[in-house]
Amino acid sequence: MVDLPLSNSTDTGKESTAALQVIDSWLRDAGQKKITAKQAYLILDALAGSNDPSLVARFPAILAICARNEIELNAQDLFSRYWETSPKRQNLEKLLLISSWIFKRQKIQGPKNLDKIAASFAGTYGDLFSGEICQLSSGIRVSTKDMHAALKSYAFDRNDSAALPRGGLQPQSPELQAYLNRLFSPKQKDLVLKKLRQASFTKTEREYYSRVVRKKLVAIANHEIFEIATKLTQKKKVTPQNSNFL
Repeated sequence: MVDLPLSNSTDTGKESTAALQVIDSWLRDAGQKKITAKQAYLILDALAGSNDPSLVARFPAILAICARNEIELNAQDLFSRYWETSPKRQNLEKLLLISSWIFKRQKIQGPKNLDKIAASFAGTYGDLFSGEICQLSSGIRVSTKDMHAALKSYAFDRNDSAALPRGGLQPQSPELQAYLNRLFSPKQKDLVLKKLRQASFTKTEREYYSRVVRKKLVAIANHEIFEIATKLTQKKKVTPQNSNFL
């Protein structure tokens, strides 16, 4: 388990940058690592207390790692150190609540008990999803788009029941094969399918995947790209007012 250089100080630009690099590197390699409930709680607690919105946005992705490791969230372990009025506890509650919502929106399986715990204080923060910014009790403002993107980027590159979208395309389905052919060269497509099967890479394949293919996958998974593609491919409804009749 790596130590993340997280700090609550307001003068921690270098530490925040270092922590962001460490946590992103760790997320990329999380499929090869195990995490205990105690370690997960420490990271979630640190993110909830961070003053860097870029770090806090990784909160749902850390929960996805909890799901992959079959960690069952426990409210007592999460909140027992704080009074109910503590800003730190309120940050945790808000981040768990909005993470539960994001998991549902992306149709990704979250850790056990996440929805149950989030529902217990949903009434307190009912308007939390009214905008694109999550206002934490510590004063930090976190973009929900960044939280969506962090989770999607992590989950898209994991091949396990905790992270892959529910009801997604099967690797050998004709539809998926056709889409992959449009987006990737034969070599790149082969690496994508090998990654899905968790097949071993050669050193050259691993480097090429990391340098080229994964970056393309991350771009495809970006929520803004998805929204643009959806908007531009929607068929315009034909109505009597805008149709020409013979």
